Amino acid sequence: MILRILKIHEIGNVKSLLYSVGLSIASVMFIGFIINMVLPLIGIYNPLSIIPLTVSITLYVIVLSIISYIIDKDFSASNKIETSDFFTPSFLFLTLIPFVAIFGSYSITNYHTNIISMFLLVLIALTFILVVFDKIPKKWYTFTVWIVSISLLYVSSLISPYVWGWDIQNEYYLANLVMNFSYWNSALPDAYNSMLSIVMLAPTYSLLTNLRLDYILKIVFPFLFSLVPLGLYKIFKTQTDNSKIAFIAVFLFISFNTFYIELLALTREMTAELFLVLLLLLILNRKLKTNLMVLMAIFSMGLVVSHYSTTYFFIIALIGVSILLAIFNLSKFNLSRDNINFSGNKTLLFVLPSITAFMILFAYLWYSSFSQGLAVKAIIDVLTYIKQDFFDIIKISLQNAGIVPTTAIYALVIFLIILLIVAVIYILKIILQRMVKTNEHEWITNFLDMLRSKLNYKVIAVVGVVVLVALTFVTGPPKTWIVTVLRYLNFTVVFFTFMGLVMVFLNMHRNKFQNTYLAFSVVGAAMLIAGFTIPSFEGAFNITRIYEIAFIILSPFCVIGGTKILGSIYHVIKHGNIDGETPLKIFSIFILIFMLFNTGFVSELAGESIPMFLTGVSIQSSDYYPLFDNQEADSAQWLTDNKVSNSIYADVYGKFIFYRFTPNINEISSNNGVSEFTTYNSSNTYMYLRTLNVNSGYLVGFTSRTDRNRVYKDLSSVANSKNKIFDDGDSRVYYK
Repeated sequence: MILRILKIHEIGNVKSLLYSVGLSIASVMFIGFIINMVLPLIGIYNPLSIIPLTVSITLYVIVLSIISYIIDKDFSASNKIETSDFFTPSFLFLTLIPFVAIFGSYSITNYHTNIISMFLLVLIALTFILVVFDKIPKKWYTFTVWIVSISLLYVSSLISPYVWGWDIQNEYYLANLVMNFSYWNSALPDAYNSMLSIVMLAPTYSLLTNLRLDYILKIVFPFLFSLVPLGLYKIFKTQTDNSKIAFIAVFLFISFNTFYIELLALTREMTAELFLVLLLLLILNRKLKTNLMVLMAIFSMGLVVSHYSTTYFFIIALIGVSILLAIFNLSKFNLSRDNINFSGNKTLLFVLPSITAFMILFAYLWYSSFSQGLAVKAIIDVLTYIKQDFFDIIKISLQNAGIVPTTAIYALVIFLIILLIVAVIYILKIILQRMVKTNEHEWITNFLDMLRSKLNYKVIAVVGVVVLVALTFVTGPPKTWIVTVLRYLNFTVVFFTFMGLVMVFLNMHRNKFQNTYLAFSVVGAAMLIAGFTIPSFEGAFNITRIYEIAFIILSPFCVIGGTKILGSIYHVIKHGNIDGETPLKIFSIFILIFMLFNTGFVSELAGESIPMFLTGVSIQSSDYYPLFDNQEADSAQWLTDNKVSNSIYADVYGKFIFYRFTPNINEISSNNGVSEFTTYNSSNTYMYLRTLNVNSGYLVGFTSRTDRNRVYKDLSSVANSKNKIFDDGDSRVYYK
């Protein structure tokens, strides 16, 4: 209805779906926030209970319906659905895949067998092959992208009846607080607590659907996240003007195990990435109108209240892109599209700085107003650490040069760095001005033709082989051969990506990429490099998440670079010309191998380094993830209900199961009375043992929260059979 009010029509089914979902999520979050703040002022102290929520949302829908009718009553559109397509073999085959995923996770949880899950991975690989070899029509590519993404998400998220993973345990605690007390305590000192995606969206869905909170986090949020690849496919297709390249690029993005393992334990980031993709869709729209800018403002606020780290990433990206567009605004230098086909939208030169300033202001006001400003403190700490790393690099460099670092020396070095950046920008500007002054743009044409002429098949093939061989020496000490190969494959993906980026820039006059997208790609590549080279940046944001966010933009370049390099190697070997589809098919083999290693299919066949979603609640997975079964939850609830002392100890993962049974609206989750065994005091205390502890005979701990190096402690030192007060075969409780 908001789309109708804004008179946004005929934008295609995919965009209509994505924008509608984004507006729905934003509406639920902000309605919950408003009634939580307003209703207590008029004497309603349980604003987030079922009746106030239902009445508020109903009134909201009624008002929107009336307004949309008044404003847009004259618009009509006939959208016909060809039902005959639903009975084609391709469509029926695709619709069965998510059901295989659900049955696979069910069999893992209840029967401890992964045969169906392994079969699912075979089906996904087969689907990819069918697309590459044109056995699935292009009109089903969008649907295929969603089928693959939802299947991978569900086969992983639905193992265990309870949420699994690290951050999601705290997210569950905060959402559960809202449900238990029908109120959001905005002053609770936890940065997660300022995220409406956790404290408003999840509880509202749970209350209105009458579904258990675990199922909302394990079913609804992954479903919303499965829409992210749809938006990416739309973006990639527009930029590459090639449906198959766009599909392979999205398949690469989905194949990263961060997508269907790590992010499932980060519900706030799943929601944030959806808003991020929606913003990219709007920013990259070739006809940016005022009504779309309203959507941009709404989705920007949605991103801010969903996840602070993703917000900071996007703000940094917007600043970088705004600067790049301001410097290299081609229309300013009168460079035409006919010359280098470097297309873009001049309106963005004003929109991007405006939306950046809006996001910075809104983020600061939001993060500083709630949860005692901890989200603001987090980014300040990160910037402080990055600054320290920067000065440490300068200090070491100066000391190696025999110069004693002083304040004046530091100031001089920083001044020289800034001067160098300004000089580079000025030189580039002069180059652009020289381009436009040269008759018929011969200078840039000759320069690019010279570079392209050097990049023949043999050169690209040799460079590709040399780099790929060199990667074998930088993969580090192998843990297992599976981990080594997977690391090698990831390095190869990065190499292909950077080569693709270079090739696209060298062929600017031939490609369809917008200048805005290329600016985002440069910033994304810079962030990826920073993740590899700056310890504090990597430590603050986690390299796997930096990797995943960067490839929201960079995935098409991997396809372009990989296709060119592998095609060139094949060309040299065969000593002849190859058709346009062959290099893409060769690269698809690499992507297929990458997917099979990332999903753990090869690991299962080899019997080592098996991912959690293929092992279920086993000793191996429980040693690496907070992952629980019904017996562990029942014993934790029994202990919570019957304890005579508030002192409970468990291992580093076991303490998380108590988060759901110890809600306290004035306390953060870590203050729930359950401590790690590393601080064990044997006087008037309980020791809780989960299935892993009982079966393996040890407790799992960490040396610290940051490095997470595991330490193990033998049970005999903390548990005595004489003190056992509970034993259900899977978990135990001792009291002393």
